[in-house]
This record gives sequence, C-alpha cells and structure tokens, in this order.
Amino acid sequence: MIFSSQNMHDVEVRFVFGEPVEMPLILAMAGTFILGFGMATFSYIVRTASQGKKRSDNEFPY
Repeated sequence: MIFSSQNMHDVEVRFVFGEPVEMPLILAMAGTFILGFGMATFSYIVRTASQGKKRSDNEFPY
C-alpha cells in the first residue's frame, strides 16, 4: 500500500503501435507483472504438456 501510494504519478507508456498512453506508474508496473506472470504460466503449461506427451510415448517401448 505504501509503495503504491508513493508511485501514483503519471508516466507515458509507448506501445509498438498507436499513441502513447499516460497512466499511473503503479498501473504500468502491475500490468507488466501480470503480463510476465501470464507468459511464464503459459510457457510452463506448454512445456509440461509437451514433456508429458513424450513420457507417455516412451512409457511402453515394446
């Protein structure tokens, strides 16, 4: 709470396409955290599913 209340000043966020957007710093940081967490979770799910499929193929080699 203290950290977020101290970081309420506006920052300009520039995306690859489109106009820059002004938003509070804490929202930009929270969005970045959520995006990174989502990408890591997706990567973990894909990797685990791929390894599980390989394991099930090699489970009965004969």
